[in-house]
Amino acid sequence: MSSSLPFASPEEVGFSAARLGRLTDTLRGEIERGRVPGAVALVARRGRIAYFESLGVRDPASGAPMHKDTIFRIYSMTKPIVSVAAVML
Repeated sequence: MSSSLPFASPEEVGFSAARLGRLTDTLRGEIERGRVPGAVALVARRGRIAYFESLGVRDPASGAPMHKDTIFRIYSMTKPIVSVAAVML
């Protein structure tokens, strides 16, 4: 997979590796509870990627694993996008 942003350790960009690990644990818990089949999460700061993980499956029927470059639809994003825009103003 190719990325236009360079990778950095979490500490290099002001994050805690242990706290980002909690994100992985939370996502795994949601997958185990059956709330989501899989997830791809990316956290970047100061132009560098500090966290990039894929977890779970992209197709529950076949069990195909989620990959970092898996493409999937995200519905109903109006509220999150408008909220971020409002905070930035």
